[in-house]
Amino acid sequence: MTPGKRPRRRRLTPDEIEARVRAGLIMTLAFVLGVTVLGMLYSLIYVYQPDGDIAPLDSRFMDVLQPLAFSIGGALTGLAAGGALKKSSDDDEPKA
Repeated sequence: MTPGKRPRRRRLTPDEIEARVRAGLIMTLAFVLGVTVLGMLYSLIYVYQPDGDIAPLDSRFMDVLQPLAFSIGGALTGLAAGGALKKSSDDDEPKA
């Protein structure tokens, strides 16, 4: 190997590319969901609330974030299940 030249990497197959894209998307959505949950917990635990009930602004904040968190959770479940179902259906097909 001559100095300055990098060894050639093998080309990725379409399945490997799809797996990497799926993994990146799942990690990004999981990060967003985690930050959302931690933000909701922080606002409920460490921010002063009026006696007896949650502040009206915090209530609206929760009303906005709950559907977002459920949607992201559903998307994560769909991505994970879609990859598993695709892999199991590929295993069931007979090889020619």
